[in-house]
Amino acid sequence: MRHKKRDWSKYNNFLINRGSLTFWIHKKALKSWRAKKQKGKKGAPFIFSDTVIETAMTIKFILKLSYRTLEGYLKSLLKILGIDLPVPSYTQICKRMKKLKLPGHLLKNKTVRHVVVDATGLKVYGEGGWKVKKHGAGRRREWRKLHLAVDEETQEILFADLTDDYTSDTKFVPEIMKERCGVKRFLMDGAADVELLYKLAYESGIDLLTPPKKNAKKRREPWLQDRTKRLLEILNAGPGPALRPCIMASHETPSNKGLLEVIICRIRGQRLNVNFAPFAIRTTKHRCRFRNNAPI
Repeated sequence: MRHKKRDWSKYNNFLINRGSLTFWIHKKALKSWRAKKQKGKKGAPFIFSDTVIETAMTIKFILKLSYRTLEGYLKSLLKILGIDLPVPSYTQICKRMKKLKLPGHLLKNKTVRHVVVDATGLKVYGEGGWKVKKHGAGRRREWRKLHLAVDEETQEILFADLTDDYTSDTKFVPEIMKERCGVKRFLMDGAADVELLYKLAYESGIDLLTPPKKNAKKRREPWLQDRTKRLLEILNAGPGPALRPCIMASHETPSNKGLLEVIICRIRGQRLNVNFAPFAIRTTKHRCRFRNNAPI
């Protein structure tokens, strides 16, 4: 067996350059640093624009900083760059982030052909581990359900929303179908085997690829013909539950296998605090917007 030769000098320089940091601020961002005055609203106007708050939160996620450390980091950064602009305090960043309006649909102007949709659970942290171990849990474990829609080709997040644990996985599928134009195929798990979604996909000209249920039966409706074909393939293949995923895999492309699992693993690292549930929705959406521009 031949061993691949590696240029250790080049590899060593590559590891060193991992720690290099290049930071620059666009002129448009500097011009929109201060918030515009809004007429007709009560109370004092905002000093900083939404762009400043989003930029601060992005730096916070990248470097995993606390709010107080983030304020000091921004002050020192502008000082090094020689930019004479005020910096929002850590309380301003936290309060403004709670009121920041972030859209659930991302990359609206992008043309997408194949969309992969799924949902996962995020654990809500509240009580400390030592307290639960010593005195027991004071409340039941809480979860939030994260709904995601991902572009199959580029692995970019197209939709993200956070709901309670009792919300259906298919709640936002009709909204995504109506919002996205030019989509040819939707891929989901067995939760999408619903006549309403098949009918909506048929009217929109979309191929809904989802495994049929175990007790599924043949139907004559025109919007269920593709489902009936896949069901007949499963029935003609013979008994055995192991054949179902093999037949469904023949309709899929190799690139979408485990696609959402990779995306979900990147987002699952965050901790949701039980006391800030509305705030967690905005931070989750902002993380998804940041992940679209982050390297894989």
